[in-house]
Amino acid sequence: MCHEALKYLKKGAPGRNSSSGGLIINISATLHYGASWYQIHVSAAKAAVDSTTRNLALEWGTDYDIRVNGIAPGPIGETPGMSKLAPEEIGSRGRDEMPLYKLGEKWDIAMAALYLASDAGKYINGDTMVVDGGLWLSRPRYLPKEAVRQVSREVEKRSRNEPIGVPKSKL
Repeated sequence: MCHEALKYLKKGAPGRNSSSGGLIINISATLHYGASWYQIHVSAAKAAVDSTTRNLALEWGTDYDIRVNGIAPGPIGETPGMSKLAPEEIGSRGRDEMPLYKLGEKWDIAMAALYLASDAGKYINGDTMVVDGGLWLSRPRYLPKEAVRQVSREVEKRSRNEPIGVPKSKL
């Protein structure tokens, strides 16, 4: 996606002597800052996103005046990711271990993106902004492996019956 965006941004990015080049915001996670049961695929992918963000910020910032930053959301309520990673079975137990005792909102991520895209964030390049209410600072807190396995099986069974994040037709 970054490569495709570059084709477009290069045409409009005024260059290195300007104050208004382009911007790419990648979405990452905080899972790879520690370790989580059965999440190696997500951890590896998100670590790659963070690395890509830093490297492209260096290269494209210099060459094209394009800033590249990331946002690493923590647990955000009412999202497909939360439905899978922290289903109702975990519920309030998980919130009790969060520093702010609550889930984030989609609005929190939108405001982080707005900040990075605004003049207030014009000097930020190559950073991945963690928006998780301080949760990653309080790690390592984890559920026992067997508990995760049991919940994972229940969530998987339920998602096969009713896929998470798939819109339902109103027709």
